[in-house]
Amino acid sequence: MKLTINKVLILVLGSAYLIIVLLRRSIYSAGLVDWNTIAILSSLIVVNTGLMYSGGLNYVAYKIMRVTNGRRKLIVVSVLLTAFMAMFLTNDVSLLVLIPLTIAIGKFARKNLDDVIIFQAIAANVGSMLTPFGNPQNIIIFRLYSLNFLEFVKTMLPIFLVSLAILIVFSLIFKNEEFLTQKTEEKPHVYFFWLFTGLLIITIVGMLLNATIYLFAGVITFSLLALFFFEPQTVVKVDYVLIAVFILIFLVMNSIRSLIPLPILGGGVQTFFSSIILSQFISNVPTTVLFGKASSWAVLSYGVNIGGNGTVVASLANIIALRNLSGKNFLKFNKYSFLFLVVTAVLGYLILFR
Repeated sequence: MKLTINKVLILVLGSAYLIIVLLRRSIYSAGLVDWNTIAILSSLIVVNTGLMYSGGLNYVAYKIMRVTNGRRKLIVVSVLLTAFMAMFLTNDVSLLVLIPLTIAIGKFARKNLDDVIIFQAIAANVGSMLTPFGNPQNIIIFRLYSLNFLEFVKTMLPIFLVSLAILIVFSLIFKNEEFLTQKTEEKPHVYFFWLFTGLLIITIVGMLLNATIYLFAGVITFSLLALFFFEPQTVVKVDYVLIAVFILIFLVMNSIRSLIPLPILGGGVQTFFSSIILSQFISNVPTTVLFGKASSWAVLSYGVNIGGNGTVVASLANIIALRNLSGKNFLKFNKYSFLFLVVTAVLGYLILFR
């Protein structure tokens, strides 16, 4: 059995929760897991699986990316496209769709495009920070603090715009090495694509309107049935392990918070930098759950979103990118990601506490 990062997380989190159960002498207590949030995340995971296998996203992405004829232009277009897709399809899914396309372009052009993939990972974290459904930590914060869509976007817009501008400036340092990006196009399954696009819209609107869990359960059920009738093997392609990881994150982090009083629950500088630093070690989603009682949601959101860059484990999007780099190039990834983390952390501090 291939040991993927999700399976490693299951083993680590599962073991941690087993220890907690032995200490508490209780398997489960009410309130540990926000099942509505789990239902929303599960809906996005299942629906996005359908979108990926419809071929529609690949088709649209390739149509846009084929206009590039050089490395610098490809990086800039990839950054903008990845950031845009991450706003709606989450940071992880945008990379799962676009990185294989980048690899295919690299093989055809006979060029190493590791730098493009690295910048796509950073762009996915940047783009996803803007919307309440762009990544798991935003979904958790949006629901936990009972926010509205415009309030969330308005608060996150300054750091999003600054981060995107910096990322584009970083992209311009590369030489515009020319290469061709021609490739035989694969036609998408149009009706299947539009069906899952509609289900994605229902999920997003349902989250924004604080719909009942039954809506998301219905979306999941309908999506799985559609996957089964379209192509039965796609049902097993859904990342069920990732869903289990999210459940365990809630169980472990909320249990730790109830067992060990956390001194960092304020709304100031300490929470901002603590959430960034902790994200480097345990990832930004567990950090969000652990710090979920912070008095300022904006400080927490800035911290965990900025903290998604840096180490490989800071975000699941980073892991997706790294496993697609030739030679698993840790040093090259860390060079760009850490530099971007430092710059955006300083700017995020100035935006919040100026």
